[in-house]
Order: sequence, then structure tokens, then C-alpha cells
Amino acid sequence: MEILAVIQARGGSKGIPKKNIYPISGYPLISYTIVAAMKSQLISDLIVSTDSDEIADVARTYGAKVPFIRPDHLAGDKVLSVDSLHHAVLETEKIYSKKYDYVIELPCVSPLRDHHDIDDALNKLIQNESDSVISVVNTGEKHPVRLKKIINEEIHDITEEFPEPGQNSRRQDLSPPSFIRNGAIYAMRRDTLINDKSRHGKRSLAFVMQEEKSVNIDTVEDLKIAEFKINNGDCNNNPWEAKNYEIEKVIKKQKNTLLVTTPIHFLPEVKSDLTKYFSCIFAPEAKKETLIELFKNESIDAWLCSPCPKYQINEEVIGKVKNLKMIVTPSTGSNHIDHDFCKKNKIEVHSLKDTDFVSNIYASSEYAFTLMLSVVRNLPKASKSALSYKWREVEDEFRGIELIDKKLGIIGYGRIGSNVARYANAMGISVGAFDPYKEIDSPVIKYSSHLDLLKNSDIVLIAVHLDSSTENMVDSSWFNSMKDGVFFINVSRGEIVVEEDLIHALESRKIKSAGLDVIRNEISSELKSSKVINYAKDNDNLVITPHIAGLTVDSERKAAEFSLDILRKSLKGNK
Repeated sequence: MEILAVIQARGGSKGIPKKNIYPISGYPLISYTIVAAMKSQLISDLIVSTDSDEIADVARTYGAKVPFIRPDHLAGDKVLSVDSLHHAVLETEKIYSKKYDYVIELPCVSPLRDHHDIDDALNKLIQNESDSVISVVNTGEKHPVRLKKIINEEIHDITEEFPEPGQNSRRQDLSPPSFIRNGAIYAMRRDTLINDKSRHGKRSLAFVMQEEKSVNIDTVEDLKIAEFKINNGDCNNNPWEAKNYEIEKVIKKQKNTLLVTTPIHFLPEVKSDLTKYFSCIFAPEAKKETLIELFKNESIDAWLCSPCPKYQINEEVIGKVKNLKMIVTPSTGSNHIDHDFCKKNKIEVHSLKDTDFVSNIYASSEYAFTLMLSVVRNLPKASKSALSYKWREVEDEFRGIELIDKKLGIIGYGRIGSNVARYANAMGISVGAFDPYKEIDSPVIKYSSHLDLLKNSDIVLIAVHLDSSTENMVDSSWFNSMKDGVFFINVSRGEIVVEEDLIHALESRKIKSAGLDVIRNEISSELKSSKVINYAKDNDNLVITPHIAGLTVDSERKAAEFSLDILRKSLKGNK
């Protein structure tokens, strides 16, 4: 049985420009429908029909196929949806050389509809042998008997045959229950669409959906409602899960096999170099379950892993591996790798830490400085206000501080700390640092203890490595030692800070505002329970970004070059 899912996403929306890729909670609108369709157990193929190259690129990024660009005569705002759907199915069948049994149209304006709804609707269609199944929602308070017309300014029932049971009728008294299409699901037999050019056919069944999932994006207000529900955890469609890149194999005889899960699709020259020296299996952002299967079925000698995977690289993932000799992470931090297990099993672990390569990477240092500027000037809050059509109505909340003559205290004077000190000195900021392991030269003030630094700093930046001595280092005793109204920045690792103590310091306004690029338990499945994220959702004095300090094209190219250098020297590219 072959089932084709079609997402129609025209580029010319007038009500909300670029509506289909409009960002909701940080992700384009279309991505929520893509992940819902990809999680379906019944859909065979998923395609996006669009006239827009921009929408096509976004759809492909999230794992959907765009086998064609919709022709102009089917792209106007007066074109019937059934006509463009009819074209999409025939064109896809021609390209893929197959004939589908069923078609399901999933408008991307329904971001809260999930894979359970999709599969339940399809099962109803298949099991009942109907022509179509269409999703509906109970009208509730908007029952048709409450429809009115106005005659000479007097209110009358819309028809005499359809009167309201009473002027003060309760919703429970409105009978029979009434329903309206919610625009989330149109499932149909392929022949009903192609032969009859209809999404309904002669026998159409209703699939009743929950009201909470029946948000249909048509206005800016709808966008706000959807975003509120998504931010509140009422959505089962995590766009991260939609990034399901195809596994690509480039096999070279007598070459070591390298698994590559770090994203390098934007670095074609690096990908080309890797395939010169190794047999390669490319599986960018592969899920843990996929990796476990790969390690079971493939002979893998080395692994170039993602620096921020959504899982821990431990015995569960690599315990069945026989040939694995090396794991290389293109990052300075490597706490996503179980070092004890690797050492026990003679698996080398290499990172950028303490290498010549890392001294030429400035992304994290620049971002640390950017995050500091953002926090002291309330930029995220100000931007949010402008996007909510509020322009300086609450300007007292945006008033920040000038950095000149302020005192910046840096804990950890390695690459990031020393670079930030240099940037800050250039802006006239007084900089002090504490690091028992590093030389600290003038004009930076060298503090003999972290307590002295904390007592004298207006801004505190944490830039240390995570190890047993620094884990949970920054706790209530640290915060209590700081000035009142201090600004706090952490770009190192989330595990260095006791988050409950940080939240208490923010609530008491001991810390005026904080910026974090890192948190504890950064694995996606753990984020909903994150105390700092949940605090930041309801408070404006904490800015959190998703561990992106090192995320630039330049830094990742340098990190990839380091990885290739290590792999070539250690494995020599040959068996």
C-alpha cells in the first residue's frame, strides 16, 4: 500500500508575508507539519508542492522532498487547492514511477496536528473503504443555532426552521452537536482525486480532532495563539526531529571507514577531502537509534562526531563496535563522550582542546562578547517588544548601561577569556581575571582569588573548562559574593553552574540579568524540564541561546580541517 503525503505551500501569501515559513518559536511554520508527516507509520512518501525556491530550500532542510517546482499557472491566489493537489500527485507519480493508493493533504497552517492524528485519519479511511476522510472540530459555543441576522437593528434567528432553543441556552443544550472543517487533514483515495478531481468523493467521513490541536494559521492572532501553545509544551511536533538527512556512503577499497555525523553539508571542499582518504558514511544529525544500527551493521574505524549531539556517546551507542579506534569531536569540549568507556576499550578521543588549531578560532570569544553586550543593553527584550508592535511604550525596561569604565571579571583566562579581555580593553572596560593556571599580563588586573574578583566586578564572565574541579563550581556562595545588580555570563558548560542557585540570585535581583549559551542536560528530550529555560520563559532577566557560540562557517571549517589532519596522521587513510 502506497500513501503519498502532500504539503502545499504557495509562496505568495498576502495576509502574512511568507506565512508558510514564518518563524514560530524559532522554527519555520512548515517544519511542524513536516515532522508530523515524517513520524507517521503509514505515509510512504512526503513531498512539498511550492512555487517558491525559498520555501523549497527550507522544506529540504527539514527532510521533505521537493521533486518539482509548481508551474506559474497553478501558483496564483485564485487557483483551487484541488487543482494544484491533482497536479502534485500526477507529477510525483511520473517522477517516482509509481502509482499511489491514497493521498493525504496536510496544510502547513495547522502546526499542532500530529502524527497520531494523521495515522488515525488514514486508518479510518482505509478500514471503512470511504472515498475520503476530512478532519473537523466541534463548534462548541459557535453552534449554528446561535447564528443571527439583524432586521431593523433587531436580532432574529438566522432561519425560522433553525431556531435557538432559548435566549440563555447552554452549550450543552445545543443539539445535535455541530462540526466545522479545521483545515488540518484531507485524506482521500487516489482515484477519487485523480478521476473525479475531488477531495471528497461520494462518501466522506469525518475525523473529529481535539479543539486544542485545531489552530489554523490565517491571521497574526492565530500565529500568537500557536506560538503560545508550542511554548507551553502543547505541541508534539519538534522540528529538530524533522532533520532526517539521508545516509550517504562513499566506499573506497582498502581504506579505513569513517563515520561522519557532524554537519558538513555547507563545506563541500571538506567533504571532498574526507572521501579522498577514507571510505565515508555520512549521517549528519543521525538519531541515536540510527547510529546503534549503523555500528551493528558496518565496520567503522573512526567517528567524526557532532560537537553537540542529542545523546551521550557511551556504551549504549558504541558498545557493540569492534573496530572503532578513534572518536574525533570538532570542539574544545568533549563531555558528550564517555571517556572512561573509551579508555577501557582503547578508543582514542581527540578534541580541539590545547591544539594549535583552536588558537585561530575566534567564534566563541566574539559570541561571548556579543552575549555580554546583548544582556547589558536588554536587546532580546527590546527586539521582542518591537516585533509585538510596541515602540518605546515601556522604555524604562530597556534602559541599559554603558560599558566604558565598568569592571569586567573573567574566570578562566584561556583562549576565550583572553580574547574577550582584549576586546573589552579596546572599549575602555576595566578587565580583571582569575586563573591559577594561566599567565595574566597587564593591562588586565590579576586577582589572587575568585572571591576578590567577584566582589569587584560589575560583569562576571565564566570561561573555564568542565572537569571534576569546576563542575558545580558556581553556586550560591559565588553569587552571594558578587555585587548587587551584577551581570552574569556563561559560555563554558552548563554543568559548571548550579542552576537553582542562579535562579534564586536572579529572582532576588542579586544578579540583574544573565546570559547563558549553555545549560545542563542539553539533550532535546530534557529541555522541557530545564529549570532555567522555564524561568526564562516567564522572566526577562535571563537570556538563553542554544549553545551556538562556536557556530560559524569559518570556525567549523577550521575545526573540520583539524579533524581531517588528526584522522590522516592517526589512521593514514589505509588499512
